[in-house]
Amino acid sequence: MSTWEKCAHCGSKVAADADRCPSCGSAHLVLVPTGGEAPRPARGTPKEGARSKAPAVLLMVVAFALLLGLGGAVVAGAVLSHKPEPSPPMPVSPPPSGASTRATPTVAVIGGLAAVRQRGSLRVAADPDAAPFLSRSAEGGLDGGLEGFEYGVMSALAAEAGVPLAVVPSTYAQLPERLRAGEADLAIGQLSPTGAWPGIAWTTSYLQYSHCLVVQKRSAATSLGALRGKRIGMYDDPVATQLVAATVGAAYERVVFTDYGYFEQLARGTLDAVVYDCPLARHELGAFGDNLRIADDALNVATYNVAVRADDAALQADVNRVLRDLGDQGMLARLEARWLGGGATASSAASGGYRTATGRVVVVQRGETLAAIAARELGSADRAPELHAANRDVLGDDADSLYAGLRLRIGK
Repeated sequence: MSTWEKCAHCGSKVAADADRCPSCGSAHLVLVPTGGEAPRPARGTPKEGARSKAPAVLLMVVAFALLLGLGGAVVAGAVLSHKPEPSPPMPVSPPPSGASTRATPTVAVIGGLAAVRQRGSLRVAADPDAAPFLSRSAEGGLDGGLEGFEYGVMSALAAEAGVPLAVVPSTYAQLPERLRAGEADLAIGQLSPTGAWPGIAWTTSYLQYSHCLVVQKRSAATSLGALRGKRIGMYDDPVATQLVAATVGAAYERVVFTDYGYFEQLARGTLDAVVYDCPLARHELGAFGDNLRIADDALNVATYNVAVRADDAALQADVNRVLRDLGDQGMLARLEARWLGGGATASSAASGGYRTATGRVVVVQRGETLAAIAARELGSADRAPELHAANRDVLGDDADSLYAGLRLRIGK
């Protein structure tokens, strides 16, 4: 029966004899039989329930030593000093709906990836029809044939926990309720931090992208400033609204969409422009290439972050750690190049900095600290808290959540 490998990080199909994924460089590969048999565990992952064979081996050594008349006391001492492997903890049942999860003096509440590992799977609420971030592969296979940039991110988080990934299919509007109801551990789906979701906390960003300005090909507009008094369409996204309001002012007509249809209206001429997430715009404009164009692909720096329940600070911290490691290892950059067509902004590959319509942006280099960046860009390391405040949606609450390739706003 023929087989092939699938990368657990980016979802790419890999030759069965490959050691690493050619798309992202990950060594976490899973063998997938074409006949539909259950896949084998990922390389380096011990089978669940495996126990150490050391006690049996040591007993055999003792018996053999006694037969030979060797120093039984010494060998017996070695056996007595061996500590047997503890039994795994019993699964923890989820609390009933509405019940408090506050710890009591006699009961330890386990959170973070440890709780995920104990339960046996990482549940992520996400929209499976959001290419190129998450979509169903035509080839099918593992995990229902899911693939994409965010599939690579959530797969890496599951691999760190040592458990399978379980995607909880959701629409954008359903994501916060999936978390609050305990149906998912995380929500990932092109989400920018917002206070509109009570009970939800945010990790550091796994992607910094730019909003772009899309116009008809014949339009003379090259910037948002040229659209005063015009009809500007945008998704129902507070970040896009704030951007346009700050750049154009109140002198424009805002047309909000909660579903698709914005590019169709722009092509028909019922809108003058659309402000939209660049990675998604580049993907969706494939069907409108003869009529529409991107006039400016670096309007700002916005972020996509992982959503967690506000009462699970341990999981938030664990996800921050994994994202920082993925950034420093270059995994996030490889996923971005693989799925987002070379970058989330026109200047994402820049090693220094670049300018957007809202100010200067710098790209963090390996080993840099916020204090060092503040000293270089703002003139004093003491201004690091100021830099953190301007990039809280990028860094989260942890000012040390820097990783190579992270993009930070410096201002005008």
